[in-house]
Amino acid sequence: MFLLQQFGPTGPSSVTYSCNMPIPYETFRNLVSHEKEKNETVLEGIYHRGQNNIWNGQELLKELVSKHGTPNIDSEKLGPIKNVFSIILWGEYAAWNVSSQLSFMLDDYGAKMAAVSQAHDEARHFYVMRDYLRLLEYEPQELPSQVSYILREVCETKHLARKLLGMQLMIEPIALTIFRFVRKGNIDPVLSSLLDHFEIDESRHVALGIKHLPRLLKEMSRAELVKFLFWQARLINAEISGLKFLEKDLIALGIDPLEAFEFAEEKQLECLRLVTQEMGINKNIWKPIVKVIQFKKKMTFYPNKQDNLIKRFSISLFEVFGTT
Repeated sequence: MFLLQQFGPTGPSSVTYSCNMPIPYETFRNLVSHEKEKNETVLEGIYHRGQNNIWNGQELLKELVSKHGTPNIDSEKLGPIKNVFSIILWGEYAAWNVSSQLSFMLDDYGAKMAAVSQAHDEARHFYVMRDYLRLLEYEPQELPSQVSYILREVCETKHLARKLLGMQLMIEPIALTIFRFVRKGNIDPVLSSLLDHFEIDESRHVALGIKHLPRLLKEMSRAELVKFLFWQARLINAEISGLKFLEKDLIALGIDPLEAFEFAEEKQLECLRLVTQEMGINKNIWKPIVKVIQFKKKMTFYPNKQDNLIKRFSISLFEVFGTT
């Protein structure tokens, strides 16, 4: 049985479905090509680096609290920190489950090992963030609908390429962006030090998507690739709406929402460029997605709030699609 997580008003709940897994003898017999062997070595390396860099979350949090004292965040920033890191908490929970799913779904040994390593990291991130939020007297609350939609889509899809893209190349860059900007603000020294460790771990996870996704994309028909890109566009739309939902919280934390989005956008696009490089194809395959991101960004962060919807739409449409 295969466990999936759903995210509803009362938090995560579980559903199951049957899944038969044949023994992948063929992956042991031969690696088919030198390129695939090289990728396997890289992905196995993620596992070994993860093993060599394991840190004890309980001990680290205890040491940081002993050094800096129990977190004492300014009252005007406490609510926003809880709101933003509530999303991080349940995002880590989803990543823990998705990486466990990937370790089951993947046949290639290196990719499977990388997914197992990620699951170990995400479990640690979840319990550390849970314990940190308890110090802030955090009470679980319903996730924003946009965030819940993204996590549900990635957790529930049985499509391996979608799961890899959604977690490794879309959700991870958003998390890395939040870690980077909150750490720069130095809102709480305990949190900043924890995020240093989170960021090092998360930066390893992206490689699984970059190295393994190209193989899956090459096996897709044109129609399958179009469906894949439409699914990606829906997730991007929800991501931008989710950042907009957090706009007031981000501003309260001294973070420019548009700057944060553009930083995350560049990280995501760089991942996609690396995927096409691995595939040996033109990066223009992602051009429709880039246009979708640009248009949604223009609409969401439109500067003149007094313009009506039609004017906003027309100007944004022309600025994005009226240029090459």
